[in-house]
Amino acid sequence: MLENVMIKDYPIRDALLWVVIENKWSDFYYTVGTYPAIKISGEIILVNEWIEKVTSEDTKNLAKSLITSEQHEKLLETKNLDFSFLFQGSRFRWNISFQMNYYMVVLRLLSDKIPSIEDLNLPFIYTDITKKWQWLVLVTGPTWSGKSTTLAAMINEINANYAKHIITIEDPIEYVHEHKMSIVEQKEIWRDVPDYNTALIWAMRQNPQVILFWEMRNVEEIEMALTLAETWHLVFSTLHTRSAYQTISRIIDSFPAAQQNQVRMQLADTLAWVFSQRLLRKSDGSWVRMVKEILIKNTAVSNLIRENELHQIPSVMQMYWVEWMQVLEQDLLQFINEGEISLEEWLKYANNPRFLKDNVNVN
Repeated sequence: MLENVMIKDYPIRDALLWVVIENKWSDFYYTVGTYPAIKISGEIILVNEWIEKVTSEDTKNLAKSLITSEQHEKLLETKNLDFSFLFQGSRFRWNISFQMNYYMVVLRLLSDKIPSIEDLNLPFIYTDITKKWQWLVLVTGPTWSGKSTTLAAMINEINANYAKHIITIEDPIEYVHEHKMSIVEQKEIWRDVPDYNTALIWAMRQNPQVILFWEMRNVEEIEMALTLAETWHLVFSTLHTRSAYQTISRIIDSFPAAQQNQVRMQLADTLAWVFSQRLLRKSDGSWVRMVKEILIKNTAVSNLIRENELHQIPSVMQMYWVEWMQVLEQDLLQFINEGEISLEEWLKYANNPRFLKDNVNVN
């Protein structure tokens, strides 16, 4: 369990955190030259009543009040620092970075409850995954699309129902899992392990059945994920891609040309599920549940990957809807037909606007 980390006495910081907690604001921005800002239903709103614009001294003092001298040295070296901690029972994720050579602080209030797969209204296939003993599972989408929440729900399902050894490697840890039927080890980059690649090497020596690591960012990490999935591990990870098709292309294209055929063979064998998701706003400005794209490996999908016919994957996904596969537009179409989202919103997120235009009346 993460400890409360209040490095210094700083009343302004504590008052800020209490306001965020009491109002249940999800995101808070503190940067030089403007007012503090919050994000509500995807829109940035300035908090400009009875408060001055933020100065460089304000951001510097807030940043330094949150971290140790060792963390500050790391921040100055890398120019970016992610971390999380508890304050009065509430968990926050923080990011400190620089812009125009000034400190910038962004915080997110995290949920103190791990949602279940049912809470997220996800289909049974998400639960079915948790029963498996092997394969690679990817959850993709842009930042703030709910990837960590979806993954936490699936890890929680395993933890609650199966006696396994689970290792998560995160940067930073967002949801804290209690030991239930499983043993859950949560490792935070830099605090518990130096980097993802080293953490994955160490994890292989600790005999886990389930491994989650946050984002496959380079060739070494992709190779490690594929190797783990080949050696009887259930591996979860993420990518910042827009679709299942783009996810597979991104992985293959990350490798030199001489290795790409081998990687295609590995993916055809080990990549079992890709979930690409977005969070959309309703026409009234409030959030609606996620829209998602689901790719499930079957013989047709495996053959397309082996034969490098990736452009045909979206068509196969539509064809095999009885196997719970779907492209993103099929979920979008449901919201459009129900009048939940606007024309501008679905155009913003659709991978294939033509699909929607062919299936819905657009004025």
